Amino acid sequence: MKAIKINPLTSTTPLQLVFFREINNTPLVKCFSKILSESEKSPDNKPSPELVEAYYHLKSILIQDYMEPEQSLAKHPVGKSIWQYFLLKNIFNDVNALTLFCETQLMETNHHFYNSMLQDVSILLQMLNFQWEIFLDEYSIDSENILAKETSLLSSQNTPLTEAIQKNDPNQFLSALNHFIYENGLGIFLNNASFKVNASGQLVPISKETNQTMDDLIGNNLQKTEIINNTQALIDYDQGLNVLLQGSMGTGKSSTVLALLHTFRNTRLKIIEIKRDQLSQIPHLFKQLGDRSYPFILFIDDLTFETRDNEYKILKGVLEGSLEKNPSNIRIYATSNRRHLVEERFSEREDAVNAREVLEEKLSLSSRFGLVLTYSTPNQQEYLCIVKELAKSFGVIMDPSELESRAIMWERRHINTSGRTAEQLVHYLLSEQKRLELKH
Repeated sequence: MKAIKINPLTSTTPLQLVFFREINNTPLVKCFSKILSESEKSPDNKPSPELVEAYYHLKSILIQDYMEPEQSLAKHPVGKSIWQYFLLKNIFNDVNALTLFCETQLMETNHHFYNSMLQDVSILLQMLNFQWEIFLDEYSIDSENILAKETSLLSSQNTPLTEAIQKNDPNQFLSALNHFIYENGLGIFLNNASFKVNASGQLVPISKETNQTMDDLIGNNLQKTEIINNTQALIDYDQGLNVLLQGSMGTGKSSTVLALLHTFRNTRLKIIEIKRDQLSQIPHLFKQLGDRSYPFILFIDDLTFETRDNEYKILKGVLEGSLEKNPSNIRIYATSNRRHLVEERFSEREDAVNAREVLEEKLSLSSRFGLVLTYSTPNQQEYLCIVKELAKSFGVIMDPSELESRAIMWERRHINTSGRTAEQLVHYLLSEQKRLELKH
């Protein structure tokens, strides 16, 4: 392995990036390159209007991004300054051949392109360690150097990455970059566990996740154990089955799936919410995510199909697969209030030439889920137990007999004795309790 040659940083240096070329298209690096370019044109350290404009444009970008509420929780190593913080953010959001490699394995120094990788990270280090203090003093542009300010976001902590930046060591930096991505993820998958699909078919992280836990769900212990074990098999071995949670509304089917986020919060598990009208996106997601190093659950809530709705055939084909094998790291978890997902009508059986074939076509969809978990509506005694447990956990203070009486009256005003009905009652009682406390 030859020693890499590190040239002085100029406006053309970022253009020499091989793996991280897309960073040049980010507003941050565009402004930075413009500053370098204009400074090279400015004689005798007299800043041109273009240099001043480029610098203050960069400062504006940093301040506005830093003041966004989401910056209170860093999703990536923060470095020692605001400049390093946002440059590192761009680095860890850059999905390229090098970062994808880091996502799947730890690197050996005898890799074919190791020197090219070192060349890239040496350029990144030059940018991260740019001496803004000296630069601003030379050109007398700004008396307030915000770029060198500490972020206050864990910036006092020393990590292998920050140490490598301080030492300006490309080998150490590449190793730290590799280990961090391998352990924590990359891009939108960096410390995000739940996602939705937008109108363009792109994954968008869900910033405010549910805090539902399995312990919050009263009853259905067998179902909870089954789905936890199945998900663990997906995480550990790329095994596990597609899961259908079926049963009456409000019995905890959706909550069970959402609680997996808490159960497996310290793993690489990702859950993607798929809407009923987005089923056609599933094959695209298979191609997009099948080679990534994360276990994925595609979660379809309240899945039902009407009699003349043929979209169930899309899901049927996805579940069964085709000549192209489905990705081993992706499973589909769906909930439904209908036992067989597709509405059945007697007229279909009467009108069809072969009624048995029509019936089997409809029923075959649910049979393609390897694991079917059934949720039944609690009886009144079970419902009252759920109310008491929830009231206790939410801090509702009430005489047991009165609580039971209120629960029975509440049930009569609602559809059934489900866990959802019980939870709605407890929230109502809690707000009532708080109003009385405020009066006193």
